[in-house]
Amino acid sequence: MAADRRRGNVKAMYQTMQAWQFLPPLNMSSLMMNPPMAEDIAILQQYLTSHTSEGNPAAKLYNTISNAPGNPIIYLTVPRRRKGLNTAADPGRTQREIIEQILNPFAAEVRRLYFDRLHPCFPILDEKTFSDMWKRDNDRISSTLLCDLYASALSFWDCSELLQAYPRPDVQFVWNQAVAALQDDFMAPTISTVHAALLDMVGRPVIQVTGNIVNAGRIATLAQSLGLHRDPTLWKATAHEKSVRIKLWWGVLIHDYWSSLGHGIPPTTNPRYCDVPLPTPDMLATSIASETQKKATTTFIHLCKLSQILGDVLPFVYSLQLDEEEVSRSLRRTECFLDDWAIALPEYLRSDSSSYSGVNGASNLWFSYLSVKVLICRLAFKTTLKNSKASFSEARQYRLALLREASCDVLDFVTSLKEAQLREFWMPYTSYLLVTATTILLRCTIECGAVETKRVCAMKLVHFLDRLRDASKNSSWDLADFCLERCHEPIQKIADALKIPSQTSQAQIVEANLMNASSDIADQVGLETATSGSAPMTDFFLPIDSLDYPWETLWDTFEGPWPIQI
Repeated sequence: MAADRRRGNVKAMYQTMQAWQFLPPLNMSSLMMNPPMAEDIAILQQYLTSHTSEGNPAAKLYNTISNAPGNPIIYLTVPRRRKGLNTAADPGRTQREIIEQILNPFAAEVRRLYFDRLHPCFPILDEKTFSDMWKRDNDRISSTLLCDLYASALSFWDCSELLQAYPRPDVQFVWNQAVAALQDDFMAPTISTVHAALLDMVGRPVIQVTGNIVNAGRIATLAQSLGLHRDPTLWKATAHEKSVRIKLWWGVLIHDYWSSLGHGIPPTTNPRYCDVPLPTPDMLATSIASETQKKATTTFIHLCKLSQILGDVLPFVYSLQLDEEEVSRSLRRTECFLDDWAIALPEYLRSDSSSYSGVNGASNLWFSYLSVKVLICRLAFKTTLKNSKASFSEARQYRLALLREASCDVLDFVTSLKEAQLREFWMPYTSYLLVTATTILLRCTIECGAVETKRVCAMKLVHFLDRLRDASKNSSWDLADFCLERCHEPIQKIADALKIPSQTSQAQIVEANLMNASSDIADQVGLETATSGSAPMTDFFLPIDSLDYPWETLWDTFEGPWPIQI
């Protein structure tokens, strides 16, 4: 009896998960029909149903989810697997067993760490459903999903009092297992594939950029084919199922937009094609969540709202045919929306609040806000450069100053981060956005006419670089590595030209002075040696094309390839 009851509970739970994509079991899948076709099918089905005899029912090729007048939601049932191609019944099973073998006896603690540190800030899973399924029959949980869950939680290993006493497993090896599992899962994708791919893309460290770009595109396409981009509020589904779909779609949208900004590719989704409402606090909160976790979940809601604003701006980044007046009007509106977004933040998420630094995900949220602000200023500057009016010079200087200030805000914010903030949840796109802000400030430093302003900017860049080195070395903040790799050389060139030493070089000077304290001459020689590599500012030229700028399309408004004097 107990076994029968257990099988019945598992079956009910599987039916709930199956209902998330409204498809027949196991070997079939469902694809959403486009709106005009759905209207035609709805009328055809009504006719066929009314003219079907009881002894000869019509074949059901379509599944009607909503019959809203003028907006029916209809799915087409199709085979889930390619005919003649053998695919795994449980993709990722082998990789899951390998990962769990590596993590044992701490696999349970890693799962707890995921729901404690990452899940509140990116709640695409339903914690209660996951917990219930794990207790009843964890074999029913997607192995691919578990692989990505384990891998994404490893970046928080040192946040666990239990785990920090033990060496962290080889992160790259674990991620390779998860990536292999996801590739198999895409051969016969389901809605659990969307869950797994979203966790794959939110994972750190970023090991393969190209793979993330490909996943961002195909997961957005898969999500839309499953109908996740449509508002399920009026569908024939439970409140729980609607909640899951809404959270999943916003996870897809966040990745699509921020991946577009970070990787330099146009977004796959379009705001005009989706109508999913924002998630609500009640939708995200669970009875087992602490007050701290509930506050962390609100960062996801505000990240969704911020991503909406970003989505309105991205078309101007990639459009090849722009009307400058239209862009200017749109950017002014967007600036107002961004101000309203910041004003609407609760006290514990505001950067000037005393409780700000204690909320997991708050630093990532504020950094994302500053990055959108930089993007808007950059687009406004680009638009100004294309303006042929007589007041061009004044407008250009004004927009350049705003751009410089916005990029400085990003660097100042990152420089001010404490150890605890570095250990919070961060989107992996932070790595690329750091390079963007730094590159922009490098350009502003080059093009600025006032020497004192150049020095202020250069000092910020040097202090920022020193902070990134410290964060990478002492806090294992992997998000700093890409910026250090790409921006170290141009920052150092500008700092040398303006004779601004870094903390590293200052420490070397102090050490040299202490070693040679017995000799004034030796001290003098040491100081001269420390600065002898700096060329006179009036003789230093920095060619723009030597800076190796990423995403060259952002910099197509340079007025010429000639060197600019620092």
